[in-house]
Amino acid sequence: MSGVFISYRRADSAGHAGRLFDHLSMRFGEDLIFQDFDDIKPGTDFMQAIQTAIKACNIMLVLIGPLWIEDAEGRRRLDDPKDVLRLEVSEALKGDLTVIPVLLGGATMPTAEDLPEPLKPLSKRHAAEVTDSRWNYDVGRLIERIQELIVPKEGQIPLARARQELYQRQQHYFKVLHPNPAEALEIAQNALVFLDRVSPLYPYDHYLQLMRGYFYKNEAMALEKLGRYEEFAKCLEEADRVFKTMLRERPEDAGALNGRGSVETLRGNLEEALQFIDRALAIDPNCEACKKDRETVLYLLQQRDSARSES
Repeated sequence: MSGVFISYRRADSAGHAGRLFDHLSMRFGEDLIFQDFDDIKPGTDFMQAIQTAIKACNIMLVLIGPLWIEDAEGRRRLDDPKDVLRLEVSEALKGDLTVIPVLLGGATMPTAEDLPEPLKPLSKRHAAEVTDSRWNYDVGRLIERIQELIVPKEGQIPLARARQELYQRQQHYFKVLHPNPAEALEIAQNALVFLDRVSPLYPYDHYLQLMRGYFYKNEAMALEKLGRYEEFAKCLEEADRVFKTMLRERPEDAGALNGRGSVETLRGNLEEALQFIDRALAIDPNCEACKKDRETVLYLLQQRDSARSES
């Protein structure tokens, strides 16, 4: 499998780029999605990093919003040979990548006359339109096209086996978490690597999406026990991002609601956690994980109230 490079101009479509990254990384794994600026480490040669990433990808999504050609002040940054967006798109057009223009915010496809010479071939590429009013549907069609291009036809792991593998890792994680958080951390991190491997094969499988959120949460729990609090907070944010993305697609997703409850529990926001868990139980009264999490939150609330009354 190869990867997907998201090309965008911050002043034009940074918000849409972030949302799209959330949806794609939830399904295909973060290792397959390159979101230019956000994936370049400080001190790295910027253009070298861009060129390396493009060579590692076989798809470029060129996000085109209303200010892509001309900004709010009327400037055409594309006419500057040193413009980073121009350089990365022209680099992709010279290679073997599938370049897909993605129209956002009512933008229309640029004509050849709108573009500088190196970008003129872009005008001949068939565009995908993603609108805010039908975001999930439009992104779903884009995901189908990406899956066709990056998923191998042979050597696939059966879905049932992938689910069973993740279930066993989850059981092992909780077995070792308290006596050996370092081993639990390794289990969670390896599970996320495994998910990056199998998720692109089954991008619509709800269980794989849910387990991605929960293993980020599991990673956070182990980090907290190891006293690595900055990393703990970052992993919780990643878990929350997955659950929020799932809920944007399916607002009545009991598993994702309970996942958000788990995240808020670890953050210490117990009342908010209880609200999420109760919403999950209202949708799925038979959810055993929700029931257990609710008991945990109620116990923690009782402990907190007792401590306050004693002080």
